[in-house]
Amino acid sequence: MASIVVAVSSLTQIPCFAEQQQQQPLASRKHLSLFSHCKFPPLHPRSRQQQQQQQGSFLLLSHAVATPNSVLSEEAFKGLGDFTKDVLDHDHSLEGGDTPGADLSIANLGLPQQLVETLEKRGITHLFPIQRAVLVPALEGRDIIARAKTGTGKTLAFGIPIIKRLTVDDEGRSLTRRSGRLPRVLVLAPTRELARQVEKEIKESAPYLSTVCVYGGVSYVIQQNALSRGVDVVVGTPGRIIDLINNNTLNLGEVQYLVLDEADQMLAVGFEEDVEVILETLPPKRQSMLFSATMPAWVKKLARKYLDAPLTIDLVGDQDEKLAEGIKLYAIPTTASSKRTILNDLVTVYAKGGKTIVFTQTKRDADEVSLALSNSIASEALHGDISQHQRERTLNGFRMGKFTVLVATDVAARGLDIPNVDLVS
Repeated sequence: MASIVVAVSSLTQIPCFAEQQQQQPLASRKHLSLFSHCKFPPLHPRSRQQQQQQQGSFLLLSHAVATPNSVLSEEAFKGLGDFTKDVLDHDHSLEGGDTPGADLSIANLGLPQQLVETLEKRGITHLFPIQRAVLVPALEGRDIIARAKTGTGKTLAFGIPIIKRLTVDDEGRSLTRRSGRLPRVLVLAPTRELARQVEKEIKESAPYLSTVCVYGGVSYVIQQNALSRGVDVVVGTPGRIIDLINNNTLNLGEVQYLVLDEADQMLAVGFEEDVEVILETLPPKRQSMLFSATMPAWVKKLARKYLDAPLTIDLVGDQDEKLAEGIKLYAIPTTASSKRTILNDLVTVYAKGGKTIVFTQTKRDADEVSLALSNSIASEALHGDISQHQRERTLNGFRMGKFTVLVATDVAARGLDIPNVDLVS
């Protein structure tokens, strides 16, 4: 059964999704995550003229992405993500044969063997489109602005090239030199859940690197102790990062790689001032990558001020449909007063007893919807006013099936990694 998204709207005009549904394959998708750990088929190579690349890099994309400040839509990407085997720079040869599947295999991209092995153990054998698009310019040191749909592997899009460069830099260095080191990577995320999910992805992909996640709502002591032992990657929310800087616990003077994940959501939760304060403390010579689903004025200002001639990679474009593959979408027009009254029936009909996530715009809505549903269906609310301990208890209970409906604000739900979700409303 494919996961289902039911959009309940009080708008008088609703776009027709029928044609999109007919064109979209209903592949099974039972995992709500920043990155799905599943194998997926490679693209088939096309012949095209080889382009000259810098030493140590390789070509996965056409000049439409490799040229400065270019923009690539997902539709355009479909015809550009392939390559011939002679343009890979992995000792100028392919490993594992010359079939199309081998060409796009992670094992053939010149990545450190230990990284390849950890990715393959997780079932990750090929790159998703956003990962292919980002990999080459990121390894070349380019600043990047990237747009992609949620659930398309953005974390490893920046994670893989950064992990490769850290691994190469550490070759030949002694373990004693690494003790007490300052972070070389800083990843800013708008929510605790997203920060923890990013940390999880990096730790599972590169367990040999020290990755620390810092966020509010928990004790400073554990985070301070972890930082004092030495760290390679710091992932955190801007508020806690600022606190640690002010307490002289976190020194960002050696950061070489900056990632702003879900930059538009930083604005939504009021982190814009904190983000700019943090960026002012970083070394001017660094690589910066900004990931954002939308580009509001503040994000554009941030890019102009703090990124150096960034390359824009846009896998969203002007599409009305922003869903990832394998999700079945229904749009149900309704009045504002009747939305809550029909949620019970929607959950009963479409979830069929499985897990359901209901998104709301405000914390008050989340509490009220959860209360209304709880009369007949076990549900709990998740939003920013809930303590970190309670948030973790709620999420663990939902994962374990102690209740079937999670009602969450859009921002609070960023970065959730919950398997077997049947319905999103």
